[in-house]
Amino acid sequence: MRVTLISPRLAVQKGDFLGSGVPYWPVELATLAAKLREDGEDVAILDLFGSAPQRLSDAGDHFLQGAPIREHTRSEALLGADAFVVYAISYMSHREIQEILRTLKETRPQAAAAVLENSQAVTGYSLQRLIEPLTAAGADALICGEPYFNWNDIKAFLLNPQPHAAPPNVLTASVSRAPQRQIEKGARYPVPAWDLFPLENYWSLPYAHGPKTAKFLPILTSRGCPYPCDFCVVPETNNRRWRGNAPSDVVDEIMTLRDRFGVHDFQVEDLNPSVSHERWEEICRLLIARKADIRFYFVSGTKAETVHVDKIPLYAAAGCRYISISPESGSRRIMKVIGKPFDYDHALALVAACRRHAIRTQACFLVGHPSETDVDHAATRQYLRSLVRAGLDEVAVFIVSSFAGSALYAQNRIAMDDPAALPSFSPAGREGHEVLERRRGELIRSFFWERLKRGPDLWLQGLRAIFGTPQTKMENLPRRVAYVLWIMLRARFAG
Repeated sequence: MRVTLISPRLAVQKGDFLGSGVPYWPVELATLAAKLREDGEDVAILDLFGSAPQRLSDAGDHFLQGAPIREHTRSEALLGADAFVVYAISYMSHREIQEILRTLKETRPQAAAAVLENSQAVTGYSLQRLIEPLTAAGADALICGEPYFNWNDIKAFLLNPQPHAAPPNVLTASVSRAPQRQIEKGARYPVPAWDLFPLENYWSLPYAHGPKTAKFLPILTSRGCPYPCDFCVVPETNNRRWRGNAPSDVVDEIMTLRDRFGVHDFQVEDLNPSVSHERWEEICRLLIARKADIRFYFVSGTKAETVHVDKIPLYAAAGCRYISISPESGSRRIMKVIGKPFDYDHALALVAACRRHAIRTQACFLVGHPSETDVDHAATRQYLRSLVRAGLDEVAVFIVSSFAGSALYAQNRIAMDDPAALPSFSPAGREGHEVLERRRGELIRSFFWERLKRGPDLWLQGLRAIFGTPQTKMENLPRRVAYVLWIMLRARFAG
């Protein structure tokens, strides 16, 4: 079967670079490409963002970054395909995904079109919550969760889509039952087929999801998360089941990618990589024993308590250079409402230990939870100051949004002034957005003021940002803003 895998353009919300525009890589699509190739399938890739990240298209309240699907309607990747798999990389790209589906049905109506859920990102969404708009746009099948374990059944269904034959993890317009996502512990995944993707274009961007280095690759060393956070889609897309790859498999993949692509920097994109602290400690020991000569960065966050403070020297020796944690709120009451336990004292000790061993740290906070009060917000501001005094390098502050699949989405607790607004982690269409932006601004100002009092380090961060040698995500931001403004101006004058 000739299968074309499609990754959409990415959305950049106008006037806000903090909650959108991050150049996420299609890790699960690259893994699926490797699986299909191993099975002897004829695989083609259309990475619409990666093929042209220097292009912006106006889409109302946001821009779409990359090349539109309509430019590929005469390509062999579309005209020669027996089936398409469109990757639902981000909820922010949902309308773009619908446009891709409509174009596929116009261009190649005889080919089956499936949508693959991104179950390993908090920016993804649960396909079971949006069956009607996706199938109305042309999706013949919605693949929920991971497709690796029953691909032959999915393939058979795509080639002969009889409703009674729909695999348990596949939904259609006529099969709208709850999906049974295929989740296997101890599974071995193929090394992602990054050779099929435009790596040079990703590397040429002056920014990334994590601290930008000249050449890097994202990796997944585990999947899922056991926590029930009510703002997050992951409890639904992974059934609160975490599963980690074996330490030896993780190190083998890193070494393979290092040797194949000449890469020594790896951005760990796991939802929660260190749930088993023993697993990552063993990974560190193996990296040291095999003289891997690599650096790794926990860029998507991890549960602070699962990283033991006394093991930070081991992490540093193995190549760890960055750890992101997510306190979410400084209010214990709000954390109970969210459903996420958090040890505030441990996080302070962890940040201090990382500072001593040259590991940069980030803390992620949320404002605008429907249960948040002024008292809760004040507690967050105070705890943020404590983290900075302990040695925190950067903060990320997001406004809670209602992503399809989260408990807050199901409860309909977040009102929107503009239901058609871009769903992002700073939704401009949310009711009370001005108040929430003010709260976010207060936290960011508190962070910078506290950092200024700590000495010259903040000024050094500014210099690294200017000269393009970032050690934190925050140091990517000036160049990201400049790059997007430049391509906006170039498009305006070209038009």
